Parts: sequence; structure tokens; C-alpha cells
Amino acid sequence: MTIDTLGLSITAAQPTLAQHYYERGYWNEEDLWASFDAVASRQMDRIAFVDERRTIRFDELRQEARRFGRAARSCGLVGGDIVVIHGRNCIEAVVAMLGCWSVDLVVALVPPMFSLRNVASILENTGSSLVVGLGEPHDMERLRDATRARGVEHCVVADWTVPDSGEQGWKQFLRRGIGELPHTPGRGADALNLLIFSSGTTGVPKGVMHSANTARYAARAFADLHGIEPGDVYLIVLQFGFVASSILGVLVPLLTGCTSILQRHWSAEGMLELIGKHRASYIFLMPTHAIDVLSSEQLNRTDCASVRRGVVAGLSEAHRQDARQRLCATPFPMYGMSESPAHVTGAMANGWEPLRRSEGRPLPGAEVLIRDDQGKKLSPGEKGNVLVRGPNRFLGYFRDAELSEQSLTGEGYFKTGDIGFVDAAGFMSFVSRSKDIIRRGGVTVVPSDVEAALRPHPRLSDVAVIAVPDARLGERACACVITRDGKGIELEELTRFLEEQSYAPYMWPEYVYRCESFPRTPSLKVKKNELAEEVLANLSERER
Repeated sequence: MTIDTLGLSITAAQPTLAQHYYERGYWNEEDLWASFDAVASRQMDRIAFVDERRTIRFDELRQEARRFGRAARSCGLVGGDIVVIHGRNCIEAVVAMLGCWSVDLVVALVPPMFSLRNVASILENTGSSLVVGLGEPHDMERLRDATRARGVEHCVVADWTVPDSGEQGWKQFLRRGIGELPHTPGRGADALNLLIFSSGTTGVPKGVMHSANTARYAARAFADLHGIEPGDVYLIVLQFGFVASSILGVLVPLLTGCTSILQRHWSAEGMLELIGKHRASYIFLMPTHAIDVLSSEQLNRTDCASVRRGVVAGLSEAHRQDARQRLCATPFPMYGMSESPAHVTGAMANGWEPLRRSEGRPLPGAEVLIRDDQGKKLSPGEKGNVLVRGPNRFLGYFRDAELSEQSLTGEGYFKTGDIGFVDAAGFMSFVSRSKDIIRRGGVTVVPSDVEAALRPHPRLSDVAVIAVPDARLGERACACVITRDGKGIELEELTRFLEEQSYAPYMWPEYVYRCESFPRTPSLKVKKNELAEEVLANLSERER
């Protein structure tokens, strides 16, 4: 189904801004296939990707991707049609993405843990007639239920999966790609190229639209600042389908020519084994992954000297220092989202001190604006609403022009919904989500500040601070904790720890609630709304 009405785009809504990005060289006329093809021509014999089943060189990757593209076109698809790829990190997923781009098809990535309802809504919304399933058996059950309900015409499954009726195996499908296709002009580097779906806690996932230009700029600027080169070995551990595993993961080696190792199933121990086996030089970890690794006993037995650089995002200052000492020589911070990937991060030239306490600076050509609730621009150091704009900003939300307009200002800034500040040197610090604020008797308590203060406690594995309603004060703070020994912990022990660290009493939680685990989104963000429901259901009236 060819896409007609997409919503907003940078080129349509802010033509002057788009012209500026072209003039400065942030954007160009190439599609992603042309950009990859140029790299592959220089790195033909270099290993491109390694997964748990096989290894593929750049020239082999190019050939297999071309076959996939021709096979996709043989199904009757035309330029601009959407192909859904549902699965886990594997070489076949990379081949399918590239193959689509080789024949001007749009790639829609679906993480394997999305629910049946989410997968079904994505298939309905995209109208895709070709779906590629590369997950495990339990992942494939949901995909098959969704494709049958939707009546998807073509479903391709990996060769480790036994095809059901109407499905085609991977090798069988590639055999359809023998021969040549006549060249047809593409839709251009500003057209919809990639769909990444949000992992929101409720409702239908939002389709975040990127063009070749927005995705390529994010990947290249990110790689340039971090010094990623052809000789690097990039270990990709983040789950397939999200922005960090696609634009900042798979696309980076495709555009730089480095070698990538794909971890199919997350575990800290598995990651450390891959570092030792392949001598990985670059890693990318979100907070949960980083804490898992830093808490693993195997870390002290693993030689991580090869890991010279990487992203270790969203950590407290203490955890950043720990990561620098035991895991990665230069752990870059990062602030970004599907709508604006890697918008703020560190650079090789920054030095450690500013990166220890901030998320870094905006990518070249990208902007961060801090405003108060009335829209007034705030001075350096003042906390306020974070708005972002740049060559990496998304085009809009798929088939939702109303939401796109609500999310963007007239000047093209995306309203992130975050609170933060920028210092006089241009380094940005994230404070919290704007909705993640506790207002206690006229005093504002920022949960992320309390969480950062409590995480170094030796008995805590993780902590999430939520608001508990209070008739007198409006709200009080509850520290939801996961202890390392699985035993309870008294509130007094937490407040004493904060007092010893010289934190003001207004930051001290007034309740403590022990959890075995936290409810999380597929991208591992804590679902604080669900956590709050559990806490309120279990705290007695006397405790409250």
C-alpha cells in the first residue's frame, strides 16, 4: 500500500530549515542504499556482521540484500510500500532492512516482545502485504495470529522456524530474487524511509517516521563524535526494533564500515562473553543493561581492556564512574529518543569532567531549547521544559497529523515532555519527565534526583520513586526498591543513608515498598503508573 498522507515533515513544514541542513552538508540527496553501497565497495572483504549462527562480509551482505529486494518487488510491492520486520538481532534482519532500501521500500521495525494487540494494530495501520518474522517460537505465535487476522498476503520466516501454511522460508524467498529489476527513480532522501514504533505504556504504539536524511545524519554524527571507524568492533546488545538498535545500532556499521557483533538475547554474562571472544571496542548500553553488567560478578573476571568507547546512558554519577573504571575507558552519556536520536551526547574532545555530570552537548546542527511553562526561554542553569530541533528530528507520527502538530512548535522544535537545563558551556542535564514530579506541600520533589541519591546504597539493586496521594500535603514520596539480598529494608535505613550523604530532608522518601521486579515497557522503562497502582493497593491506611 503506497503511502500518501504522512502528516508533517521537516521539508514541508519548515522548508527554510531543510534548506539550511542541505547547505551545511547535514543532509544530501543519497538514499540509504547508495550510502551503504559506497561503504561496501571500500570494505568488500571486511566482516560486516556476526551473529550466533553465521558471519557475513560486506560484499556478501550487499549481494544477499539485493536478492531480498528483488524478491520483495516480485511480490508486487512498489516504491513507498511498507515491509514489516518483526524479530530479534540477527543477520537476516539487517539483510531485510537493506534489501528494502535497495528497492525504495519503507522498513517498519517491530520489537519481538510487542503484544498481539500492538502487532495487530501496526499491521492494520501500515497495511503491509509483506511481513518478515525472525523471532523465537513464542514471538512467532503472536506474529502469526496477527498476520492471519489481518490476512497478510506474504509472510517470510527464518530458516530456523518451520514455515506454517502460506509462509515462505528465508532461502525459499530469496530464490525469488534471481534476475534483475529495471531501475526506477526513488522517492528521494526526504521521503519516509523508516518507521520505529514507540513502546508506550498504554494504547497503540506510535509510528515515528524517519527519512534517509534524518536517520543517516543521526547515525553519522553519532559515529563521528564517538570516533567509530572501520577498525572498530561494535557489540550491539539492545533489542531489535528500537531506535538504539536500528539507527544508532545497525545503521552505524552500515555507514562506517566497522564490524558488528549481534547479541540475540540479552544477558550481562552473555555480553561479557562476547566482549572477551570478539574483543569488542565499542558498546551501547541503556541504564538497565549497564546496571546489570556492573552488578554481574563476571565483570571482575572479564578483560574489558578492548572496550575503549561506548554509550552508557542515563546513569548516576557514581555508576558512570564505576563503568569508566571497570567496563569502558570512555563511557559517553547520551540523551535522545525515537523522535530525535542521539540528540545530545559526548565527544572524544570533551574530556571526562563535563561528561561525568551531564548528558553532553547537542549534535552539530542540533539544538536544545529550555523554556518555562509560559514559553519563555530560560537562562543557563535554570530548569525547564526541554525542546529539541535538528537534522535528526523525525518527520512526524505515522498517519497522525493531529498528534504531530501537537508535538511540534511552529519553529520545528519537538516537545520532549522532559525537564532539564543547559549550563553556560552548553552541556545539557536531564532532570525528569515533566509528569514525573512529586509536589509535597508546595515543595517540588524530583524523583530522578532521589533515585540517583539512593542507588549507591549497598543493599539496593534498583530504585524507583513514585508519588503517593496525601490529603494534607497533596503527595508524598515512596521509594520502591529491589534489594540485592531479596530481603526487606527499613525506611529509617534509607533516610539515614541520605542524611549521611547530606541530602536535604525534603528529598527523603516517606514510604518504602520492596519489589521483586519493576513492571517495564519493552524498552525497559519502568511503568510507574502500574507500580503506583500496586503500591496503593498494598499500603495500608495506617501506613498512608
